[in-house]
Amino acid sequence: MFDDVDMEAEVLAALPIFPLPNVVLLPGIVLPLNVFEPRYLDLVDHALERGGHVGVPLLQPGYDRSYDGRPSIEPVFGVGRLLSHQRLPDGRRFIRLEGVRRVRVLNELPSAARFRELEVELLPEEQPEDDGQLEILKAQLERISRSLAGDDQQLLHSVLSIPDTRVMLYAIAAIIPTFGCVPSNVEGRARSPLLEIQQRCLDASTADQRVRWLLECSATICAELHDSGRFPRTMLN
Repeated sequence: MFDDVDMEAEVLAALPIFPLPNVVLLPGIVLPLNVFEPRYLDLVDHALERGGHVGVPLLQPGYDRSYDGRPSIEPVFGVGRLLSHQRLPDGRRFIRLEGVRRVRVLNELPSAARFRELEVELLPEEQPEDDGQLEILKAQLERISRSLAGDDQQLLHSVLSIPDTRVMLYAIAAIIPTFGCVPSNVEGRARSPLLEIQQRCLDASTADQRVRWLLECSATICAELHDSGRFPRTMLN
C-alpha cells in the first residue's frame, strides 16, 4: 500500500490535523471517528474539498490544560485518507479514516480556520533488512498465540499472514496490547501501554528498529505468561 500512496506537496505544506488523546493512527489501520466538535466538523468539510487527507497526532500528556488551544502533540504521527463520510441528523459526522503514511511536523501554520494546520514531511517506509530478527518476532508471536482464546488466536494468525511486512508490523503494534498481558517495559508510563507501544512503533526510524521494539515487547509478554502459568504445559517441556 505504501508504494501506491501519492501525497501532493500541497497536502504536506498545509495538513489539517485532528489531535486525539487516546488514539495512534497507524498505517494500514482503519479508524472510525464520531465527529461533533465545531472545529472538527469544519475540518471534515475542508478535507472533503481537498483530497480527504487528515493528520491524527497523539496529544502529549498534560493536553487537558490547553485542549481548546494548541496543546503539544507527538511530532511523528499517521495521516489518514477519508474512506467514508456520513452526516447524521443531529449535525455530527461519522467518518472512517484509513492510515496511509506517517509524517513528521516541520512547522505549525498560523490559520484563520478553527482547526490546526501543519507543514509536515513524509517519512520513508522501507522493508526490514534483518530477516533473522523478523523470524524470531514471528516465532514469539506464534508462541503467544497458543495462550489466546480462539478469536484472538485467529486474529493474530491473520495479522502474521499480511503479505506486506511493513503493514504487518504496524498491525502487530495495533493488537499486541490486547493479549491480556502488559509488557513490563511499558508499565508505569504517563499513558497507556497501548498508546506507548503504538507511538514508539511510529517513531521508529527504520523497520528493523520497529521489529526490535516489538520483539522486546513480545519477549516480555512471553516471560510474563510463563511466570503466570498461562502457557499450555506442552510448551514448557
